[in-house]
Amino acid sequence: METLAQWFGPLHPPMTHFPIVCSILAVLAFGVGTWKKADWLLKSASALWILTFLTALASLVLGHLFAHRLGMTVGWPLIPPPESMKGQLRFHALLGTAATLLSIATLLGAWRLRRWKPWPPALQLGLGLAVAALFGVTGHEGGEMVYGLDEETPVASAPVTSATSSGDLFSLIQDYRQTMVKMNDRPWNSRTHGHRWVNTYVSKDAVDAYKNSGDLPEGAWVVKESFQDDNGKASQTPGPLYVMHKGKLSDSPQTGGWQYALKWDHPVAGNPEHIQMPVTWLPGDGQLNSCMQCHNHFKPADYMGGVPADGMNP
Repeated sequence: METLAQWFGPLHPPMTHFPIVCSILAVLAFGVGTWKKADWLLKSASALWILTFLTALASLVLGHLFAHRLGMTVGWPLIPPPESMKGQLRFHALLGTAATLLSIATLLGAWRLRRWKPWPPALQLGLGLAVAALFGVTGHEGGEMVYGLDEETPVASAPVTSATSSGDLFSLIQDYRQTMVKMNDRPWNSRTHGHRWVNTYVSKDAVDAYKNSGDLPEGAWVVKESFQDDNGKASQTPGPLYVMHKGKLSDSPQTGGWQYALKWDHPVAGNPEHIQMPVTWLPGDGQLNSCMQCHNHFKPADYMGGVPADGMNP
């Protein structure tokens, strides 16, 4: 299942467009076909409602794989827990599940339509409108959860003239184990960080906000140290050191003020990022785009994926 999550989970966002579009087109085809008494339009509506159900089912499965891949859920719950993404992920999943279940009704109506035993047009049209509306709201909720209302796809934030855009950044957090608070009581395996074992440290002024998935204060630091996997356990071999610093919103508006950095002094052979030489990536480096794109999925929690609930330090 882990492999399926890695390979097929990212297909969830594009797949969600199919049930939305198919359900809308089905309503239009059925409405016009009924009005014009055009059999070909009624048959098209039937085919589109069948596609709506099939793509909705695929999207539902891919959604679970995607949430698992990003670490939004632990295990494979049918419905995400209330605390995940401040409840937005749960609401999104409930809407999608309800829309998929309701699409079974339009699927049955499509089958009857193809067998020339249709339900009353008003009933079929009403069901079709309800399905299209539910899928539309589900897609809108998912889009808001990731992208917000008016933001474009993130690109690397422009370098800013501060300590966080120079080589001084890593010197500022070199004593993070002593100056910051460790948020987990044991290392946990992070799929989104190359399946490495990680510890998360947060600056003291941001601990409460981090625990409650709130907005961290300006100036907050989040440092994630990582260790290579050794047959399902954390090894002593360091992986990359991941750093997030919350600056002014005006400096990085597309990432909520967050700036990203990465340092790896001794890359191991065959790593998933294909890093071969020691690297230090600072805010503005294009290689950090993948960090921003992934963390943008956690926008409701101030771009923080958090620590698994069973591993959080009390």
